[in-house]
Amino acid sequence: MPSEPATPSRAMEHRLHPLSIGFSLGSQLRRAIFPLIVGGASANFLGVVEMRSVLLIGLIPFVVGSVVRYLTFRYRYEEAELVIRSGLLFRRERHVPYARIQNLDAVQGVFHRMLGVVEVKLQTGGGQEPEATLTVLPLPALEALRQRVREGKGEAAEEGTVGEDGTVAEDGTAAEESATAIPGEPPLDPALAGSEEGRTLLHLPARELLLHGLLQNRGMVLIAAAFGLAWELGLFERASDWIAGEQSWIGPAVEGAASDVVAAGILVTVVAITALVVAFVIFARVLSVAWTLVRLHDYRVVRSEEGLRATFGMLTQVAATIPLRRVQTVTIHEGPLQRWAGRVAVGVQTAGGSQAGQSGNADPHRHRLAPILRRDRLREFLREVIPELDVPEVGWEPVSPLAFRRVVRGTCFLATLASVPLYFTLGAWGVAFHAAFLAWAVFYARRYVECLGWALKDDMVWFRSGWLWRRTTIARYTRIQVVALRTTPIDRWRGMARLLVDTAGAGAAAHKVDIPYLPLDTALELRAHLAAEAARTAFRW
Repeated sequence: MPSEPATPSRAMEHRLHPLSIGFSLGSQLRRAIFPLIVGGASANFLGVVEMRSVLLIGLIPFVVGSVVRYLTFRYRYEEAELVIRSGLLFRRERHVPYARIQNLDAVQGVFHRMLGVVEVKLQTGGGQEPEATLTVLPLPALEALRQRVREGKGEAAEEGTVGEDGTVAEDGTAAEESATAIPGEPPLDPALAGSEEGRTLLHLPARELLLHGLLQNRGMVLIAAAFGLAWELGLFERASDWIAGEQSWIGPAVEGAASDVVAAGILVTVVAITALVVAFVIFARVLSVAWTLVRLHDYRVVRSEEGLRATFGMLTQVAATIPLRRVQTVTIHEGPLQRWAGRVAVGVQTAGGSQAGQSGNADPHRHRLAPILRRDRLREFLREVIPELDVPEVGWEPVSPLAFRRVVRGTCFLATLASVPLYFTLGAWGVAFHAAFLAWAVFYARRYVECLGWALKDDMVWFRSGWLWRRTTIARYTRIQVVALRTTPIDRWRGMARLLVDTAGAGAAAHKVDIPYLPLDTALELRAHLAAEAARTAFRW
């Protein structure tokens, strides 16, 4: 009797690249280096043991963990799924059907390119984090992984349609692939970007990135980090000692002219502080521009069969995919400086992901699809993300006329609370500040309520809010999961309600479709309409 063929799963298993040990160790050290330094410094101060000994001992678990992870991590290609095994004591085996793989995001830093490897994040629609992170693979292995996923999706499509939720339907039509078609003209290594052509929707030249850096002011983050480092190193104390030493000669030279010296000293102090503030603002903007030029270098969004693919980065190069079928909501961001420059930013939320709000992250859920976009190109760009969109103008509906009273009472209360300490420190002058705060509270409440609005158009619900920093969110009926009506005791007293429209991609920090201060009758009608529309259409991931 012939023996059964050997199961190919074990024989066909693949390892990560041996350099995974080093990259995994480096990733862990970046997260643990500060606690190690603090612990080593404390032990050295107490005379328990030398700091370098603490650091060396603390490195041992990380080294062992990286080696064990490399030795125990395996992946193999089955007929219809990718199987990933990991763990030594607590073993884990994940089976990921090819039909459910949404995209493969490739990240290459400087050292990755020098060593010919790449980090791969395997995304599905089942959570906010990647289903698996392969750190790291050789470039030929990345191409083999893409090819195998492509073939697996094709085999699933022959039996049925790969649905938008990752399931296989029965009508025999092929589904849109998510992460196997690669757009053209990428700035990355050809092995990362693939070969299939696509249509470029957005390309940010250096002048647009320069403007984006000036408007965003990311340099404040770097300055805060530098400030903390300088404080820890005692640089501020040394500078104050130096200034005190430089001014010590003034005493003997100014005898007999005390009043003139005091006046001159006040003037010099004011000029010096003003110069420092101006220099600080300029320096922060310069850092922001430098950060933007490096992080978002050659930013492109390409439309292809896979959906939208963003490629960017000078040192760390990123290729991130956003399948159009996973887009749940689209949000338009406008700050005061952006409006002055005639620019907007466009972000998306996707099923199983968090808000697309922080540009530059390798995860496509967490960076804005268009970090900066000319306002006159907004409609054209939105139609590429939402093909059924046809928006000559949006007729915004206001909230309840009683909303201003609700908001102004809260802002005036906060203004009064903020003015209380000023009465104790400034005396009668506290009244003037209190009056100014109240005036600002009334003005802010008025503008806030005026900018609240909602609309129903093109089978979508629109919601806008914000005065200085405006945000407009668009959600299609086919993406709605839950329509909820919420009322507080004050809402019920005033005949108001809050309407919340939930989608699969609504994150905690997202600009959700959450419309406050609606008249109760309007809220009930709107809830019934949206619930009926959502029930009438099939939900799509």
